[in-house]
Amino acid sequence: MTNIARIGLSASQWRFLSNHEKYVEESASSERTLKLESTERQFLTARDILARLDGCCGEVPRQGVLLADDVGLGKTTVAALVAWVFASAGETRSVRILVPNDVMVRRWKEELISHVDLLNKCAPLLKDVKRSRVKTGDVQRLTSRSIQVAKHSYAGKGNNLKCSLLIIDEAHRAKGEHTDFSRSLKRQRKVAGRVLILTATPFSIRLEEFNRMLTLVGADHFHHGKVRAFSNALDDLYSGSTARRPEQVANRLIEKARDAINSIGHHVIRHSIDDLPLEQKTLGVYEEWEMPIPKASRDDLELILRMDRVLRMAKVTGGEWSGATNDPRFHVGWKHFDEAMDTISTSMGQLDELERSLVGKHIKEIKKLRSKVGPHSKMVAVAEAVAETIRDGEKVVVFCHHHATAQELTECIASRLPKITRTSSLDISIWKEAWQGVFEYSATPQNIDLLNTFIEWLCSDLMRTQTESWLGVLPKSKTALINVLERKRARHAPRGETIAQAAHRLFNELLESKSGKAVLLQAAHSPEYLPGSLQKNGTFNVFGVCSSEQSDRKELFIRNNQPDTIIKIFGTPFGPEVLVVTDKLSEGIDLHRYCRHLIHYELDPSPIRTVQRNGRIRRVNSWAAITGKKIRYAYPAFGGTRDEKLVNIMKKRISTFSLLLGGVQDFDIDSTCSADEDWRNEVVKLAKKQLNIEGGKLNAKEPGNSC
Repeated sequence: MTNIARIGLSASQWRFLSNHEKYVEESASSERTLKLESTERQFLTARDILARLDGCCGEVPRQGVLLADDVGLGKTTVAALVAWVFASAGETRSVRILVPNDVMVRRWKEELISHVDLLNKCAPLLKDVKRSRVKTGDVQRLTSRSIQVAKHSYAGKGNNLKCSLLIIDEAHRAKGEHTDFSRSLKRQRKVAGRVLILTATPFSIRLEEFNRMLTLVGADHFHHGKVRAFSNALDDLYSGSTARRPEQVANRLIEKARDAINSIGHHVIRHSIDDLPLEQKTLGVYEEWEMPIPKASRDDLELILRMDRVLRMAKVTGGEWSGATNDPRFHVGWKHFDEAMDTISTSMGQLDELERSLVGKHIKEIKKLRSKVGPHSKMVAVAEAVAETIRDGEKVVVFCHHHATAQELTECIASRLPKITRTSSLDISIWKEAWQGVFEYSATPQNIDLLNTFIEWLCSDLMRTQTESWLGVLPKSKTALINVLERKRARHAPRGETIAQAAHRLFNELLESKSGKAVLLQAAHSPEYLPGSLQKNGTFNVFGVCSSEQSDRKELFIRNNQPDTIIKIFGTPFGPEVLVVTDKLSEGIDLHRYCRHLIHYELDPSPIRTVQRNGRIRRVNSWAAITGKKIRYAYPAFGGTRDEKLVNIMKKRISTFSLLLGGVQDFDIDSTCSADEDWRNEVVKLAKKQLNIEGGKLNAKEPGNSC
């Protein structure tokens, strides 16, 4: 290990990290109440990182640390605490944070700011902890004690990275050694005093990329060899012969995992979500949500097979159709199927007479079958399960992989949900006066117009109907209604915020977000920009964050390319009960505040993506933890199709995710054998106990007492 000089952080300035109880106690009066068990682990992790980076408490100074906690464990919180200590513990120190996209920039800013008041109360020796110290966007020269949050592209453009601490979130997103981002990090890593890298999936990253991360945090090439050996063992598990004895492969896997973990342990910290029994209640215990999905009928299968035949004929005869033949979208919905059929029908003139005749016969039979089959049976079954769930007052998030599937599913769910109809006799004027009373001292003169727009939304037909469902006996006067709004908990939650507190939080979050504020400004003239404003009944129960092209139900879909507003609304008791999204929202988005149901309607063949999706609702302070109910993940499968095979293989792979340190590979559904997956599961089962022990060596450790 290269000799590195100590930074000279004063341990007294971060001694507050040894008193997580006080921090949690003070958070009770803030907008985000922390949980004792999770905060204790996060504080321990922050202390360990600081000790390693500084070289105090008996540790050798390190160039950097890689924090590889599972999704949902609060890596951003840990890194934010470390950032504030670095930025505030010296006159000339500063921090730069690089994140993948604009959504993550906003999330990081919110996280950093959320600690300002708490740090001022609990860490008095930290200097100048202020909101104004957090900068976003391009900042070439940071002032002392400032923290910059910028996108990866900031580094990719060659901008200055000089700082006391460089934090890189999701560094594996910048693919390839020769990208501008990678070149810039390699060139400028020495201008950063220390480096902290965050990733949830260290061994699912391409080996070269993982080794580049290890180089950035100061691990030399000796460590790379051990990592390569374990990576090769993982490759062998997925691509090697399955005729071998599982015991033999399991022992080799354990040996290589032990060597790799011992090698990188100085630079890597990792916790697995399933190995933290004290935090299960805080994060939410999960179970599989079984859904009765009918198997594909003979007509369903014939449709898929005929389309496959037509597309192959079109390709062979030189037709312009370039789509996939066995397209996965054909197995989970009919929208893309119908679009493909229409495209082929209109281009049949390019085919020879014989091929045109054959394709024409298939098209004729396909149209007959489509008329007979009707809506996709998997979609209908899922929509009915969703409808039953929201009748119990729950919210549901549904993930799709393709926009066409997400759009079709959104429309299908909307057609199955119960219509919302106002039956209350309470006049809208009383509602407006009551909400104005709730917000009486909340708005500044500059924001009064935005608040009025927000109150108009709260008083729209659907929002009033939704709020009244939580009140029980409906008050008859403004004063009584104010009292109930400030006293009643939303959605009958046993703990958590009141209806008024939730409304305050949502309004403040919209104001703090540029896109949220822009939506409020637009909604003053075009109310439809706040979802549900203009609807008189029935359609606001479901909302699709996906493309709405070729849909006649535009009111069901997002109005712009920034989903922040609908995500913030979904994170409150208000708004849509169901959110249908694509994988664009599988990372960096919190959907856990009022939702414990997640459906994987359509899967990408990447276990990492599935785990990231699950992490959207299994997080600290989840709705499951607040209500004391279980998180429910659904993997509905269309029996008899490639969709069923994909689901079965995916569930087996993600069950081994944490044991293999995130080293679970993507797969080609058409060339993966179920028997081989059973063999791999047997190997991991045999190695499970020892892999758990080895993985635990990467947990954060209490620094020594010499600080």
